[in-house]
Amino acid sequence: MKLYFSDNSYIETTKGIDLSIPLSADADSVRAWYCEPVKIEPVINGNFIGDVNQGGSVNFRNVFLNPHGNGTHTECVGHISKENFTLNQCLKEFHFHAAVFSVKPEKSWNDTFQTDDFVISKDNLQAAANELDAEKVKLCKALIIRTLPNEVDKKHHNYSNTNPPYLTKDAIEHIVNMGIDHLIMDLPSVDREVDNGVLMAHHLFWNYPSNPQLHKTITEMAYVPDEVSDGIYFLNIQITSLENDASPSKLMLFRIELN
Repeated sequence: MKLYFSDNSYIETTKGIDLSIPLSADADSVRAWYCEPVKIEPVINGNFIGDVNQGGSVNFRNVFLNPHGNGTHTECVGHISKENFTLNQCLKEFHFHAAVFSVKPEKSWNDTFQTDDFVISKDNLQAAANELDAEKVKLCKALIIRTLPNEVDKKHHNYSNTNPPYLTKDAIEHIVNMGIDHLIMDLPSVDREVDNGVLMAHHLFWNYPSNPQLHKTITEMAYVPDEVSDGIYFLNIQITSLENDASPSKLMLFRIELN
């Protein structure tokens, strides 16, 4: 089915590109923050077993996971707030124009931790934006950052204790100034893995605690396949109706076509 916009451009709803990494109980499933892989186990209660292959009448399984540590997930300001804000309450709109930027993190000295880190800076983002139509980028409420090299290992990586790349202060301030409400990355966090609990980028993006932006979301550990070139797309964010600060999520990206 074709879904048309006011300028007569359209998307083909049957041709969405999935940016989420499936949750599975595989030992090599993507994870971070020292979380164990997802567990999917049949319910066992007396003579009942929830597994058809083990003699049960139905498959009836418990699923154990951590939304922040297992797979693609979307989070709201409740991730860092004293107040119990939940993603299910905060995210009320699910369709957005989105810009895809490819950036190569660069090595930068971190004075606090006295080490070289790989970071994404404002300059990285501006360089990616300069390759696109500036007026169309201004229309986007979602920004999808793909880091280079775009190795397929991102779908299976254990990021724990690896100090992955993260956003610098000038980068997250630039994203806020762009008017971005929904930030999507293929990394486990917008902040440094170990930062003494500062979570600078999270706080700046959500403007917490001075003026919490409840409608804004961050999605982490997505995966943008190579078939998606940098450009302007239409994005659908799907979540579970879970009253929690974060939820496993599915992101569908659609190419915008012209008649």
